[in-house]
Amino acid sequence: MHSQRLIQEIEILPPELQKQVSDFVGFLRKQQQKQAIKKRTVGEYKDKIVIYEDFDEPLSDDFWLGEK
Repeated sequence: MHSQRLIQEIEILPPELQKQVSDFVGFLRKQQQKQAIKKRTVGEYKDKIVIYEDFDEPLSDDFWLGEK
């Protein structure tokens, strides 16, 4: 639907329905912004996360007993 025709259709509506259309457009814009924020890029966290060599090693008893 072309923009001009859409505007004409909205203008025909009573004011309370025009308000609903306006609210819905605002809702759609927020949804679109949320989706844009959620998009990730490859390598975004490169060199920001470190996994140490001993990651899979069992933790010492001192750790579990709260002494370390």
